[in-house]
Amino acid sequence: MKSRELREQVRQIGIEQTQMLLSGSWWHSIDLGNGQVTPGVHSLSEMQTLYQALELPEDLTGRSLLDIGCWDGFYTFETERHGARVTAVDCWRPSNFFTAGQVLNSKAEFHELNVYDIRKAKIGAFDIVLFMGVLYHLRHPLLALERVCEVTRDFAIIESHIIDKMREADEPVMEFYEFDELGGQYDNWWAPNVECMAQMARSAGFARVELLYRTETRAALKAYRKWNDKPESVHPGLVIRDVINASTYDHRFPRSGPHSFLSIWVEGLPKTARRWDTRVEVGGFGIHPAYVGPPGDPQYSNLTQINAPMPPGLNLGQVLMRVWHDGKLSNDFAIELIEGSPW
Repeated sequence: MKSRELREQVRQIGIEQTQMLLSGSWWHSIDLGNGQVTPGVHSLSEMQTLYQALELPEDLTGRSLLDIGCWDGFYTFETERHGARVTAVDCWRPSNFFTAGQVLNSKAEFHELNVYDIRKAKIGAFDIVLFMGVLYHLRHPLLALERVCEVTRDFAIIESHIIDKMREADEPVMEFYEFDELGGQYDNWWAPNVECMAQMARSAGFARVELLYRTETRAALKAYRKWNDKPESVHPGLVIRDVINASTYDHRFPRSGPHSFLSIWVEGLPKTARRWDTRVEVGGFGIHPAYVGPPGDPQYSNLTQINAPMPPGLNLGQVLMRVWHDGKLSNDFAIELIEGSPW
């Protein structure tokens, strides 16, 4: 066969493959290069605007990123284009994701996983986690957020359908759908308001939350694992005297599970200190105290008791704890984390 005929056949095969690729059913519009864009329900300009709204660093080189619920893969491939080392997860194997990844020569790693099965021991931890458009599809949303927190090192972006327009309220509200009341889809179970999303994220283990954007029906939060107001130097008047297991009243500390709750005994906290202005840090991760106040035992009346859950995602072995309040930072206090229940 003449080389010109061979080249023409190869060209024709490429045209046919491209036509097949661009005629499928796509949710994301993805730029495949050479002027080819997948025919997504959401246009490429819309997808790019949403990406910019996430306020991710322009250069993600050296950062690890997990895309939960990747679907067609726009966020996977876009963050990879910005330099991230990306792992994508979905509860099935979306053919469009693999098709686009092959065309883009993507190096993203894919795992077919239920969100409740995402654990640090299974897939590791990531600097950044994207949790976009998944929360309202889940029967157990708080459990899912705990799994997200466990594998997040720096911050996660949590995006969801919201009900703020329909139910204006300052308190946390979430609506439950037994059947297909939301969008006619049987797998839409919940719709929170923004305040509910924020409180659930903190309850799941994130230290602090910022609102990235809110429209009439969607909102995105940036949930951080660390505090941003840690003092630079230790204050000699603020001292952690002891830490015990708040459930078992001993010094055995499971890193996760029902008995991984801490009681921290602190000298030097003012009696006006409250849980919303007192910071706890365990193993470098911030966590919200559940209680700050007088101790239950009167013999320790000169101390303040702080009860706080163990942050998700800690490694076994020794970790350091600190607390701070009103610009005063305590000493380091070491505890040893073990696996499993202490019983």
